[in-house]
Amino acid sequence: MQHLKYFKVPKVIFKDDKLNFEEFHILVKLFSKVDQSQLISKSQWKTKKSFFENNTNLIDSLQEKKWLIKEENNLYLTVPEEFQEELNDQEFQEAGSKIAAKWDEYFGTLNLTPTFLQKLLSFMEDGITEEVIIEVMKISAEKAKGNPTNYIISLLRDYLNRSIYTIHDFKEEKQRMEEYEKRLQEINRKKEKRDEEETLEDFYKKGYR
Repeated sequence: MQHLKYFKVPKVIFKDDKLNFEEFHILVKLFSKVDQSQLISKSQWKTKKSFFENNTNLIDSLQEKKWLIKEENNLYLTVPEEFQEELNDQEFQEAGSKIAAKWDEYFGTLNLTPTFLQKLLSFMEDGITEEVIIEVMKISAEKAKGNPTNYIISLLRDYLNRSIYTIHDFKEEKQRMEEYEKRLQEINRKKEKRDEEETLEDFYKKGYR
């Protein structure tokens, strides 16, 4: 399978049950912006207040939960001390760097919950690449009625069963389906033409002009 670059976020984000959805979502985005070389070499990372869009309550809450530190009017992203002992080179979980952003693009105000993100990550662990998951999200945005999550999971399970793992696999399958649909359309056109000709022939046999 082809190697993909993912941003890395600490697994402890998923372990901190004190985080609400908004806090979880912004931490994932914040960690995605950290230089990869600094993720292990540093214990805190400078961030911008503007990223929080003046949501002081969110900043205060993450400070209280020890995910943010304020020093001399600067704001730093960090990992709470209670999770520091667990943190090592293996503790950074690969997560699709574009999934959260693409979710917002395709589904607007529909929340990408931590639980559903974990489900998507589980498909990545099974071998389905980030690009394929994004393509499935795009298909679901176009075709699914109502909440698209069940459609996404159903499609990913189908891909898993049929060994569609990479974007190459996906494009081959897409091309195969497009060719099938073209053949089907051609068959239907021929059938319609044949039916029309048979109808006209029946009229002529009955003496209609």
